[in-house]
Amino acid sequence: VNVQAILLCFGAFWVALSSAIWNEWSFILIRTMIGCAGATFVTNQFWCSLMFAPSVVGTANATAAGWGNLGGGVTQIFIVWCLVVPLEAMGMSTNSAWRVSMIVPAVLFVLCAVSLKLFCWDTPTAKRYLVSETGKKKDASLMDYVEVLKDFRVVVMIFQYSACFGTELAMNAKLATHFRTYFQMQSGDAAVLAGCFGLMNLFARSLGGISSDLAFAKIGFQGRIWVQFIALFGEAIMLFAFACVDNTQPWYVALIVLIFFSLFVQMAEGTSYGIVPFMNPEQLAVVSALVGAGGNLGAVIALWCIYKPLSSENELLPFKVHAGYVMFWALMNVVYYWPDKGGMFCRPSTTAAEASKAKDNNSEENVKV
Repeated sequence: VNVQAILLCFGAFWVALSSAIWNEWSFILIRTMIGCAGATFVTNQFWCSLMFAPSVVGTANATAAGWGNLGGGVTQIFIVWCLVVPLEAMGMSTNSAWRVSMIVPAVLFVLCAVSLKLFCWDTPTAKRYLVSETGKKKDASLMDYVEVLKDFRVVVMIFQYSACFGTELAMNAKLATHFRTYFQMQSGDAAVLAGCFGLMNLFARSLGGISSDLAFAKIGFQGRIWVQFIALFGEAIMLFAFACVDNTQPWYVALIVLIFFSLFVQMAEGTSYGIVPFMNPEQLAVVSALVGAGGNLGAVIALWCIYKPLSSENELLPFKVHAGYVMFWALMNVVYYWPDKGGMFCRPSTTAAEASKAKDNNSEENVKV
């Protein structure tokens, strides 16, 4: 809670300062600092993993993160239509209206930070979190990252998240331009169609977390792995299908495919964080941070290694290559195996499974208390 509140206050300062941007370098600096406040995603996912029982942690993580992503789109609508436009109607210039509007989200940041500090606990049973609560026997250090990255399963998850959340970030950057230039649409219409991709966060990421939890309840951890595979596999197929919709077909064909593509993208993000809390419980914070960073890495890989060099060759080719990237990491689900949890095609060992079940039951009881 303390870290989350500090990050929100940090973000509030820079958002407020954005109302005073005076030249190019100040814009770049302030925008970069506001981006750093995105670290709240990692603390949020770690906090949800501590607060909720193993049987519902997938739903909790997915819903919190999905509505966080949705907030990006809602903010753009709120700032323009609830603040800038009314202020202009009151006689302000466009420049002044934008600057004044940026004070409002800064105030909301502070209100959230204060509410967290006053009313929230770190865990269901303790006001402040201790590293020993996840079974860790020593204080956190930078070497924890090196230790975690030695686990190839964590590395696979990092790149799987790059294939889903990284894809979402890449689509946010590319879709409006794709509809405008390739389908020769007006900018406003293209933006609306591209916005449909992000609006799926309203429920799709939660759907991934719910599916992961239901599969876990039915067949154990093996279910979480299979749901993760299905979501990524479906994402790859629908991305390739989107790449096959050329401009000889009506734009609504592309939109229909895009909606199903977005559904699988958001679901894969939800199923990913249905697995993360179980990968290395002692290093849960570090695993959450590394996987979250993998999403940003995926956007860089997609935009700079796929779309930028290939777009000049064929406007649809980058989408097809990107689909291949997603498919590759979907197929890597076969490497997931833990003695106490099992894998895609094998059940856990009896002894390890019984020890894990006893630990999970204890976690459930702690949450109930």
